[in-house]
Amino acid sequence: MAAIVAGAQTVVTPMPDGGWRVEKTGGVEGQYAAAAASAVAIAGDFVLRVTDLTAPNSAIFGVSTDPAAGDGYANIGFAAQFYGADFYVFESGTYVPPTRTHEGVAWIIRTGGELSYRVGPTLAASAVVRTVSGATGPLWFDCTIGRLGGAIGVRFEPPGAWSHGALRPVARLSIGIGG
Repeated sequence: MAAIVAGAQTVVTPMPDGGWRVEKTGGVEGQYAAAAASAVAIAGDFVLRVTDLTAPNSAIFGVSTDPAAGDGYANIGFAAQFYGADFYVFESGTYVPPTRTHEGVAWIIRTGGELSYRVGPTLAASAVVRTVSGATGPLWFDCTIGRLGGAIGVRFEPPGAWSHGALRPVARLSIGIGG
């Protein structure tokens, strides 16, 4: 699981579930200038779960090719936003409809070169908001938080927690021999 490291005006602490709490601790309320990113890039498939820990929040999070490019959201190539009870998708700083209610948990999943944004309390119960192709190469988790004191929980789900493409448990086949 990738560690998350603090950037400008944030504090990152480990959570009991193996994830990371990212909190904006400085700067101006409403300005997206507090950042954190993963310590390493993820080259393959992943499931990223982001939880809104301080609703109502104002946080933009996702994956990028270069988290060092800036502390704002314009450089996060594949991003989503918790804004109050709403969930938005941003790609390279541009809002992409539709808007959804987020229920406190968002999922960003990459399978091959396809990336999907989902919302819902669990992966199995989540709904697809948007799917895009072209999400290839190594990607880092990247985020920026606008609300002073705003916090998100970030966790890369362990391998085996999902089935490629199907997003359901892998079926087990049992064969009996004899009579």
